[in-house]
Amino acid sequence: MNYFKSIFTPIRAFIGRKKLNWFQIIVVLLFLNALMMIPLSLNLANLESYPVEETYPNAFALVDESVLQELEGVEYSQGTLTLPDSFYMETENGIVGGNLSDSEEKTALQAENALLLQQKKLIIKENDNPVARVAYTTDFSIEDVATVEEMKKELSRQWFIQNKSFIVGSLLFSLSILLFVSLVVISLGSALFVLLTKRGQVSTIRTYKESVNLVLNALGLPTLIAMLLGIIQFNIITMIMIQTFGFIMMLLLIFMKTRFSDDIVEELTNVDDKQGNKR
Repeated sequence: MNYFKSIFTPIRAFIGRKKLNWFQIIVVLLFLNALMMIPLSLNLANLESYPVEETYPNAFALVDESVLQELEGVEYSQGTLTLPDSFYMETENGIVGGNLSDSEEKTALQAENALLLQQKKLIIKENDNPVARVAYTTDFSIEDVATVEEMKKELSRQWFIQNKSFIVGSLLFSLSILLFVSLVVISLGSALFVLLTKRGQVSTIRTYKESVNLVLNALGLPTLIAMLLGIIQFNIITMIMIQTFGFIMMLLLIFMKTRFSDDIVEELTNVDDKQGNKR
């Protein structure tokens, strides 16, 4: 509550620079980072596809027009893929096959790269990476696939459905760390410059903690605005720009209003009180 009281006007932001201790400052940093993560979490939760071809570039490169020809007449029902005939195609880059026997599957997986469409699952091998075994979903369909890109897209979708929780979790964790580190660097770095103003005769900022608290107060309102706009129309770059630009503007307004001086704030407060009494 102390923090929220200090983020909406420049004067309150300056007056509230002494209200947080170091533990509360850390909590506020985590809170501001969490606000930025809300639109990101909502966006990733609705993610329906992922560029799996970038994860398995060599394996997916095995899919070409000859593979589509081998898949003519394919049928899928109740989680089972049925081909008119099994096929086993070996190239210099790896092996692609369909409806293989256990021995053929074992042989194919000894290759550097492999992509196998078995009856119950899709098997992907990329160099020395762990072999991915993806069970088909009930809505899986390649019966009407007409192009190589459509085929890759459907196989990618199958892989992503099974690995969505891991992918989303990894992205959230990575981006959360990235945003938090960025927020900490901006806060601590800006606070250092604010602290340097104490060398002036006007500034009454005396400690680094005051400077950090002031910077966090200046970040509060821009972060809330960035979060709300991110929920309406998500774009992480736009959100970061709004947060950063808004923070700079808020800090400039604080300086223009207060000159970082309690004496000037007191004069402004007295003037406002007198005007209020006259009214």
